[in-house]
Amino acid sequence: MLFNARQWPDGFVFPACVLCNRVTRDDEQILALLARVYPDAATESERREMQERMRAVAKNFPEILHEMTPTARQLRDARKKYGLKPPHDGSLRDLPLLSLRGKRLNQSVLQFGRKLALALFYKHTKNILPVTGSIALRWYSNLQIDADEIPRELADVLTQFPPLVRNNTNLGDQFFYRLGVADTRELLAFLALFRRSFGIFGTVVADGSKLTLPEGVEQFGPFNWATDASAG
Repeated sequence: MLFNARQWPDGFVFPACVLCNRVTRDDEQILALLARVYPDAATESERREMQERMRAVAKNFPEILHEMTPTARQLRDARKKYGLKPPHDGSLRDLPLLSLRGKRLNQSVLQFGRKLALALFYKHTKNILPVTGSIALRWYSNLQIDADEIPRELADVLTQFPPLVRNNTNLGDQFFYRLGVADTRELLAFLALFRRSFGIFGTVVADGSKLTLPEGVEQFGPFNWATDASAG
């Protein structure tokens, strides 16, 4: 659902148990909409897909659309922090902003981020993350990315840029990530960008006791979905 016409990159099909395969099904509907928020659809088929995703979320998860409506205070804070200005003769409500602070939305992004972290760890280390492992995640809106809030020093660590291709078509404009893998293959870090809508930074370690967390980062066990499902 995240990719146009469901055409995901070659090499991105992974083995998974029934629970892990299904647990993010609802979250992926929400992420499919969020990933298409920016930039605007460029073709008629992309516009139809955006409308389909909007209708699906409105029907199945109407609370998400409510959460994404910014409050007056959020609009004032964003204007002050990022120097935003309403369109000519417009008000704060005319700022093209969405709120990404809602509990349900954050839960969906982090749940999906866990699944992505497990997949990338398997793909690039050739190992399944053990139950002793741990995943740390933080995600960024496009506004935060444009404001350079992702630490620049990550560029020195995330030096690999895997190709993302399907039928000789580069899909990097829909999904792109860079990563770094320790020589021991027991630690992996990545920064994934979904179109120009949002990004997820993650660290995955085989031994969770060795993971230290900076401020604003959420930590999860690899497979205990039920106990962590309300995190975020």
